[in-house]
Amino acid sequence: MEIRNKDGKEITQINITNLVDIALTLVIILLMVGPLIEQGIEVSLPETSPYEMKIEKSLIITVAPEDKYFIGDRQVNLGELYSILKEKSKEGVSVIVKGDKRVSYENIIKVLDIVKKCKIELIGLATQTE
Repeated sequence: MEIRNKDGKEITQINITNLVDIALTLVIILLMVGPLIEQGIEVSLPETSPYEMKIEKSLIITVAPEDKYFIGDRQVNLGELYSILKEKSKEGVSVIVKGDKRVSYENIIKVLDIVKKCKIELIGLATQTE
């Protein structure tokens, strides 16, 4: 289908105004919803005074009861955790460890040892505010 202007010439330009409007609307929606999305598995954290760590380039490792480990929502074993962290350490990521307060201290130390072996220096331990 050919579209012509008043002079009878064919219009060859694409009007992208509507496309730009939709794209900007989606960007605004994502910027508003993004901070509300929390990564990881829900666990009961120990309480302490707050300190905020930027989580822009962070991996959230959750240590749940019954020797379960998660990266984000994905359950992994300690071997998989090491290989994933080794790969991500090249990107300069930081790690936030969320340990359920019912988890033994030994399981948290296992995760911290793996993080240390992967040469990741920025490590945070997630807690709840008092």
